[in-house]
Amino acid sequence: MINTTLINVTNALVNATNTSSSSRLAFLRPLLNPVFLAFIFPILLVIVILIFVIRNVAPVGHFIYANARIQARSNYMVTDGLLLDLTEAKSLKEFRSLLGETTYTEELEKSKEELRSFHIALEKGFIDSILELVELSPKKSKSLLNAYLMFFEAKILKIIYRARLVKEKIDESLVYAIGDINENLLKHLLKTESVADIKVVMAHTEYAEIFEKEYVNLEEFEVEIDEFVLNNFVNVVEKTKMYDGKYIIDILNKKIDISNILALLKFRIRGTEKEKQKKLIINNETELAKRFDNLISAASVQDFVEVFKGLDYYEPMSKALKDYEKNGAMAHFETEVYRYFKKYVTDNDLNHTLGPYPLFSYLIKKELELRNMFIISRGIESCFSVDKLKRMII
Repeated sequence: MINTTLINVTNALVNATNTSSSSRLAFLRPLLNPVFLAFIFPILLVIVILIFVIRNVAPVGHFIYANARIQARSNYMVTDGLLLDLTEAKSLKEFRSLLGETTYTEELEKSKEELRSFHIALEKGFIDSILELVELSPKKSKSLLNAYLMFFEAKILKIIYRARLVKEKIDESLVYAIGDINENLLKHLLKTESVADIKVVMAHTEYAEIFEKEYVNLEEFEVEIDEFVLNNFVNVVEKTKMYDGKYIIDILNKKIDISNILALLKFRIRGTEKEKQKKLIINNETELAKRFDNLISAASVQDFVEVFKGLDYYEPMSKALKDYEKNGAMAHFETEVYRYFKKYVTDNDLNHTLGPYPLFSYLIKKELELRNMFIISRGIESCFSVDKLKRMII
């Protein structure tokens, strides 16, 4: 009786399953019709393309106009050919003339012939290119550019802080309104008479916490403000989830690394006490930063260079060491690490043609271009040979 019942139930389930399967196949049969597939396939393809565009193109779409403008502005940068022509200039007047078709023209026309005025004009021309970039950039990238501008705001604050610290008059030709250091704030800063006065003026700015602290010397203040600006930049990139953000931070960290390398070399030349050196460099938490202790304790310049083994900086530092051993000039290290940096930035351009990276790369290359302008103009003023100048440019 029980066996008969089980057999009946089993047969019923099998029949139900077969019926269900037949029903499903009957439902799917129209979907497998060639006419239907020919109709639906293009629609599915369009949907896939739209999803791809939304995921990959939308994040960089609003940078297209800004990148096109950057490409246009790049045509006014100093080319390698013009750079070599500049090294052959016989005077600053000729040097100025050769820069006639670049972004520095307007400021140079306002400057005097002497070198100091010339350098101020070059720097202002560079700052103008940053401010122009801020204006033409999409809203999403303005926070990035404003964060970068803070490095130059910090430079103005360093000049004012130094003057008040050592009780000297501020050279007003070296300070100018930029970013959040607007005309009104700058006017109040110039009226200060002490570091305490600066603290009052800066109390309601984002730099307030920097001026709340007391510093033993100017170097400690400079490191503190540089670390503050660096951390702010990184936070902006991470908070906004900036497209290609990690590559932008990488470029900035390399710039800071190079600054630290050159600072450590200067400390070695000056004989700065080893226990003080680490307080006077920027801790940007890179692989290089993990080797600070070894770099500081290196017994010789050769030992110093060996600490870089395994890092990208080892090759340029080793190359510079060979030249250093010939004439003892530390300037070789500066030239080689900056040449490496310039090549690194340029090589990466090919892999990052969209989004905010081209904007940031343009600024870095303009900064390196300005560095070359300073080197060549100083060399012309000091009557350096053309060959020497060509060895010095980056």
